Amino acid sequence: MSRLIAKVKRLRGPIVAIAAVGAVLSGLVGYWNTYRTVRDGVAPATVTSTLPVDAGPLSIVVLPFTNQTGDPQKAYIADGLTSSITADLSRIRDAFIVPVSSAVAYRDKAAPVKQIGLDLGVRFVLQGSVLANGNKLRINAQLADAQSGAQKWTETFEGDLADLFALQDQVTARIGNSIGNQMVILSARESQTRKSGAKVADLILRADALALNPQSLQNWKDVEALLRQALLADPGNATATVRLAATLLLQAFNFGGVLKDDVREKLIAEGGALALKAKTMDPDNPDVYGALVMHAWFQGDTSAALRYGEKSVALDPRNPGAYNDLAVLYYHLAQPAKAIELLNKALALYPKGFDTIFVNLGVSYFMLGDYGSAAAWSQKSIDTSTGLDDGYSLLAIAYAEQGDEVRASAAAAEARRRFPDLKARALSARECVSETWCQFLQTKYLPAWRKAGLP
Repeated sequence: MSRLIAKVKRLRGPIVAIAAVGAVLSGLVGYWNTYRTVRDGVAPATVTSTLPVDAGPLSIVVLPFTNQTGDPQKAYIADGLTSSITADLSRIRDAFIVPVSSAVAYRDKAAPVKQIGLDLGVRFVLQGSVLANGNKLRINAQLADAQSGAQKWTETFEGDLADLFALQDQVTARIGNSIGNQMVILSARESQTRKSGAKVADLILRADALALNPQSLQNWKDVEALLRQALLADPGNATATVRLAATLLLQAFNFGGVLKDDVREKLIAEGGALALKAKTMDPDNPDVYGALVMHAWFQGDTSAALRYGEKSVALDPRNPGAYNDLAVLYYHLAQPAKAIELLNKALALYPKGFDTIFVNLGVSYFMLGDYGSAAAWSQKSIDTSTGLDDGYSLLAIAYAEQGDEVRASAAAAEARRRFPDLKARALSARECVSETWCQFLQTKYLPAWRKAGLP
């Protein structure tokens, strides 16, 4: 089982999944679990939710900024800014911000603004470009009304790489002021508190860009390396602290089935310490609570995990990742129906969905004994991303419980091929935080795991 974050996403959502019996079940999403473009697919008819025609008047998509530096090696600056500005806008109460993954589909495409608005159900579209000369940056940004296609404003922001966060704040504030006074950035930090040296800003920017890649253990280790360099240069940097905490805990949650036990324990210990430190540094940051959910669960404190999950939703009520994370806690507490309710809320906010939502729906339906829906949602997760093993193993055990030996064997073989280190964990105290969850693993999940032919 694997995922308890977003964002840390912020749509951030940020979190991950809870690892229990191998790389089995998925969990939270959080900030760093970046949402990739979801291929079209048919959702099981058993799941219904009212999907909005549009996300409302306070909705916006940040299209991928274009790299106009003339140097392909500096593309990370544009990608990092796209991710960072999207994250900053996500702190605006009652606003819906399209995840970076959906926006990436429009990279290098000359689609009309009105068409983009119709496709994504948003009112506003932000486009931009980045030029760089040494440590000097120039950001050109244009905000358009997707209903009329008219430009609301076009502006150029200039500054040093060391003042990157100040530039981001300027863009975010300009958007808020332009769209309306009702868009209040409640938790946006002052530019001065986010100021850091050019080296640190560049490292965080590189980490933001790298986090856009499809999820894999190696990719998160690369992100971790960049954030460690940033903290080494500036130990008091709150942004690097919370992101490193989430990155370490995410590895332990999402890849618990392929990590060695001692390595995983070190990730949990360091990630938890950093998460608690981040809470004192930036207590109103939703990403902090995505990390704290994981930390609390690893400590066996389910009441604290639920409290942090609810706090994340309260701080970020338009973030589907926050509902996804909370759903993970509920199915681990043997309340799959409640989990499905929360996951449907996540899909109502973001109809395209993302891989961990689909896996978590699969797990919830598996717990209810609806193996057909469990298999369908697992397949949808696989179609969305091939970087997580949960979808493959869950698909195999769902087929096994249906008595479809042929498809169960094929799915298990594919899981072993893609994840040669995949294993089912011993039912340790670390995994059996909840008695009902441990009973489910012992009586239902592991027997199905073995029946499917998984290692």
